[in-house]
Amino acid sequence: MNQKENERTRIRLLERACASYERELQQYIYALTRNDSFAMEEIYQNTMLSALRGIYGLREEHKIKDWIFAIAREESKRYYAALKADKAGRQHVTDHEFEWGSTFVTDFTQSVEDRVSIASLISSLKAEERRLYVLHYYYGFPFKKISEMLNMNYNTVRSIHGRGMAKMRKRL
Repeated sequence: MNQKENERTRIRLLERACASYERELQQYIYALTRNDSFAMEEIYQNTMLSALRGIYGLREEHKIKDWIFAIAREESKRYYAALKADKAGRQHVTDHEFEWGSTFVTDFTQSVEDRVSIASLISSLKAEERRLYVLHYYYGFPFKKISEMLNMNYNTVRSIHGRGMAKMRKRL
């Protein structure tokens, strides 16, 4: 395979990946930007440009989704670092400042990633298990109160909780 064919193949791979993961990627970026649609669009476009520029460096084609999401995470860091620099009145952020000054952005993006992962895990549970987790962890109700609210045996509530935890641990 010559270089031109290899380039076309890589670009087609990226196009298929973008078509497959577009919605999920936009939702991920939207969560990273704390529901700022303008920032989401900006970061999404920059992610696609970076992916197109870097597609030739992708070593394992089956990891393209993770690769694109990692690019989105880095683009969001750059976006917020540049925004912070603009607010501080600086013209640009040097590579050194970005590397060492992005701790907050890194922590924030990790926090969002964790929330997205947990939401994904919880959404994969049965409705009964999800309801229990929302009542217990989001609203803070004890199992005893939940058993009364759902007209269930206390031990049943605890076993549903345990099964759900086991499922989520397995998926991690």
